[in-house]
Amino acid sequence: MLSRRSLVLLVALLLGSTTLNYVDRQVLSVLAPVLRDEFHLSNAHYAGILNAFMITYALGMPAAGWVLDRIGVGRGLTLAVTWWSFAGMLTALAQGPLSLGACRSLLAIGESGAWPSFAKAVSLWVPAQWRTLAIGVCNSGSSLGAMIAPPLVVFISYRAGWQGAFLVTGALGLLWVLAFQLFRAAHPQISHTPATTPGEAAIPMRALLPRRQMWIVFTCRFLADPIWYFYVFWIPEFLTRERGLSLAAIGAVAWIPFLVSDLSNFTTGLAALRLERHGWSPNRTRKFLMALGAACSPIGVAAAFTTSLFWTMTFISVAIFFWMIWSVTVQTLPGDYFPPRAVATAYGFGGLGSTLGSVISIWLVGRTLDLTGSYTPVFLALGLVMPVAFTAGMLLMGRVERLEFEA
Repeated sequence: MLSRRSLVLLVALLLGSTTLNYVDRQVLSVLAPVLRDEFHLSNAHYAGILNAFMITYALGMPAAGWVLDRIGVGRGLTLAVTWWSFAGMLTALAQGPLSLGACRSLLAIGESGAWPSFAKAVSLWVPAQWRTLAIGVCNSGSSLGAMIAPPLVVFISYRAGWQGAFLVTGALGLLWVLAFQLFRAAHPQISHTPATTPGEAAIPMRALLPRRQMWIVFTCRFLADPIWYFYVFWIPEFLTRERGLSLAAIGAVAWIPFLVSDLSNFTTGLAALRLERHGWSPNRTRKFLMALGAACSPIGVAAAFTTSLFWTMTFISVAIFFWMIWSVTVQTLPGDYFPPRAVATAYGFGGLGSTLGSVISIWLVGRTLDLTGSYTPVFLALGLVMPVAFTAGMLLMGRVERLEFEA
């Protein structure tokens, strides 16, 4: 086991990896108005580029989880961050929609390893009552990266062009790899192969797929995660087309909902910890937090019906806060249901559901905008998603408790 100090440092490094993951992912979204004008991209073109990433990511998540359960977090995460950092830098050479899509697809291959990595690391080394908090901390890299990316990318692009933004943000990942290698050298136990409980092999997918618990996370993420990807990928475009913001203005305000999301990650983890310390079971805690998130996140629909920038950002921020409560809780379920030797695989399968649902929704958003020229039907449709996701989740969920597998 890791010491408390080493555990805190590991979680901090994992947070760094997910933060850089989303910084590299967000560069394209922040620069979307510039790239669309330079390469004459329609909404359908832009959606296609996004889906080049998402389709590859959908296939990459379960594959990454399977690999991580066999080669371990240390080697697996090193390979993933190195790959996506170079892929991000390669995007600076893009010449149009096809090359942009190809670079995003390469980026997705590496980025698919980040979330299964921290889920597996938490299940291996973090005590059970602290897992939701640790998941929340690591998961907050998504909102932290999305928050950092707009001002950082705008700052770099004004000084070094849009190509410079891809080069600099990609290079940051290579610095993280160096820091992670120093940590691995001091803690060789995180590099065991395979990274499972000693004496036990990773559980094959054929033994996992028949389990209902695999499909709970898949279904919940398939239905609900498109909301997050809409806010991540389309909000800069929405603010430009519907609210008339310049690139500089986007850099000034687009980070705000993701700061709120970051706070939600920590709030959710601390709330789960407090509830369980007051005698709530993991089963009751997870279901309560999922219900809270599903009931309140549809408030984001109101953003489509106000012309005030203040209220637009307020409604989006509140929606993201409650959606993140749902998300952190759902992402805790693989560690609740499965032993550490299967967590990355189970998490990756849930990621497959997330990205498949998001691929479909991104295509529908692009088509809807091309046909109607309005974001209102998009916001209305997304507002209906969470009640459906909650209903499906409760029908499948059963009791939240650890499954038993033969060694």
